[in-house]
Amino acid sequence: MKRLAFACALAFVFALAFAACGGAKEQGGVAGATGAAGTTGAAGSGPDAAAVTDGPALPEVPFAGPDGPIETYVPKVGSCGFETPAFCDTFETGPASATAGVRSGELDPTHWSVVRGVPQSAAYDDDIIRVGPALIGQCRAGLSNTRVLPDSDVFVCDPIPTIPSRHVLATAAEQNYGLATYRIRQPFDFAGRTGTIKLDMDLSNNGLGGWPALVIAEDPAATPSFDWQERGSGPRNGVEIEFGTGWNNTAHTLEAIVYTFKDYLQTSHIPSFDPAVPHATTAPDALNHVEIYLTQTHLEVWTSNASPDGVTFPDLHKLWEGDLALPFSRGYLTLALRNHATMKYWLGSAAQVRFDNVGFDGPVVAGWREYSAPDSLTTFKGLPGCKMAGTTCQWEGDVIPAFPTDAGRVMCAQTTCTYDAEGRNVGYAIPNVDENRPGVAFPFKGVTLAGATRARLVLGVTYPWFEWNMMFPPPTHLNLRHRENGGAWHDRFVTAVEANAFMDFNPALGGAGASAGLLNEVIDLDLAGLHDGDNTVELMASGTWTGTYRITVTGLDLVLDDR
Repeated sequence: MKRLAFACALAFVFALAFAACGGAKEQGGVAGATGAAGTTGAAGSGPDAAAVTDGPALPEVPFAGPDGPIETYVPKVGSCGFETPAFCDTFETGPASATAGVRSGELDPTHWSVVRGVPQSAAYDDDIIRVGPALIGQCRAGLSNTRVLPDSDVFVCDPIPTIPSRHVLATAAEQNYGLATYRIRQPFDFAGRTGTIKLDMDLSNNGLGGWPALVIAEDPAATPSFDWQERGSGPRNGVEIEFGTGWNNTAHTLEAIVYTFKDYLQTSHIPSFDPAVPHATTAPDALNHVEIYLTQTHLEVWTSNASPDGVTFPDLHKLWEGDLALPFSRGYLTLALRNHATMKYWLGSAAQVRFDNVGFDGPVVAGWREYSAPDSLTTFKGLPGCKMAGTTCQWEGDVIPAFPTDAGRVMCAQTTCTYDAEGRNVGYAIPNVDENRPGVAFPFKGVTLAGATRARLVLGVTYPWFEWNMMFPPPTHLNLRHRENGGAWHDRFVTAVEANAFMDFNPALGGAGASAGLLNEVIDLDLAGLHDGDNTVELMASGTWTGTYRITVTGLDLVLDDR
């Protein structure tokens, strides 16, 4: 009972913070929404005036979402709720074969790109996006209730009592505004129509711990997030649906929080405490069914209540709807798992989510290829621990479930120690040109160029953008240089549009929501610098002014398009 009261109090504080926060009102305006408090906040403050690109007028496409209650949904192998899906993964083939240097864990790397990140600038080589162990729950024989580390931190599990089929269990032990993302590589095309996305997902959430999200973005963004409270950046253009807050301060409930992005400028749709706001119920390790209906100008989010058995999904109803102004009709679907601070708030070693039957409709988009560079996976020593009432140092991740009340948290804080175990760094620190060190080389193996008309390097970048020795230039001073296969170096400064991602979209908070420098960056590469077979992209930094704090990168993908 004490644990529930403590968790509810934390959830209440976080919900109040969300209700108070806002976002930058998008130029041209965005209509209000049902199930949200509408567009909120001030114009934002940051390095420069916002740079916004002009685009063509959005097409008039009739919205064709459900007019009323949706017919009963029952999961079927291979369909993901569609008669003819453009993409569907039910995970019934089991875990993908383990492959060295592949970031996707047990997900099929031909279908999924997995990225791990934290908005953190690295000052030391052994502290570059640190990820500690995650203590997982039920999965399959030999794996349940064990500690796991990247890249073995996303699994295809056998059935459990509440889910009668194989499904995914994913973890995010990236503490303090961290996240793990699971992007479907195949593009989602909803041009001239209402596109539909369907999936089953455990929507359990805690605003101070972890929660799941869905992102539809124009670019294959590596680490899509938002500023307050996660100190991150959204995609360049897109919409994020955050399943991150409860309804009316009630445990095991859910309201939707929606963020839209135009040239990285964030607009927030924050739920209120109005009991009339639509909501759903959740349960740990139980799936909700989710359906998304989307045009360039409108969005509807439908969810069921938590299923007791993974077969019956009660009360599928509209959770949120609102008008949009998306400047694209072909993009990428990403499932995201946030970890605000599960260890700090005594909620566990990691955020976790289960999902299954992920699919979308529309034409099957062909003519693309992707290749991933590996995580660094260097080792760091020493984990947070405490002795509690004894003399032996215990890992904090084990202590939390054994002493779940606030009294346990206080005792741990009074008996801290360093637990003798390992974690992993997943990111890379990029040296500056004046360090007399080689750049960091990223391998992309087995590349096929035939038919390609465009090559993009996609990555999550944290720039050390803060005042240092009375210096604080604009983000456009920062330069992530690159070269391909030992060729000439190319400068790639942060652009005026990308600088929007560094803005403080909640200046009323006195800087608490200011950007930590995270940017979802897409760099166009010259196809002439690439070749068939194995390629190397090398990165080097310049323009930084922050001493040993350097640019960090994670989740690099090489994306080729034939169009």
